[in-house]
Amino acid sequence: MHLCESTLAFGKAEEPAPKLRDVILLDVVSDVLDSERLAVGEADISLSEDVPGTLTVKADPEQLFRVIFNLVRNARQAIAQTGAAGEISVAASDEGEAWVIRVSDTGPGLPPKAREHLFQPFQGGARKGGSGLGLVIAQDLIRGHGGQLALEQTGPDGTTFVITLPKDAA
Repeated sequence: MHLCESTLAFGKAEEPAPKLRDVILLDVVSDVLDSERLAVGEADISLSEDVPGTLTVKADPEQLFRVIFNLVRNARQAIAQTGAAGEISVAASDEGEAWVIRVSDTGPGLPPKAREHLFQPFQGGARKGGSGLGLVIAQDLIRGHGGQLALEQTGPDGTTFVITLPKDAA
């Protein structure tokens, strides 16, 4: 049922254009981590952020929340499947011409099949029961901001995704 709903929602319409405004990034990241702390429950997964309190980005706060939430949720689920302890961190910096946000985890890394089809609809899901749309939609949302979402690295020591939001697109 979930896959049917996802398919229909994905095929129905493009995501709305982002409503860009100044957003204190720490507020968005804190909201994401607070909601994920509830989902972590008894698992030994720590969540942390390294986001300057004054870092302001031009973004649609709801869409940016969805993207970061998707990356953090995927990381939590990957770590939880191993049954081992793990950590997820969200870090951000002002790189001059762009704002850069990194979501990193100490999970098992992405399986080869997931890496091969990472940003393709219905193909990249690494989790049983997943639709394979989360990263596709996240990438579309970031592209709508004029930015990029990319896999920076993955392996047995974890995975890092990087979001780049160019200031000139804002």
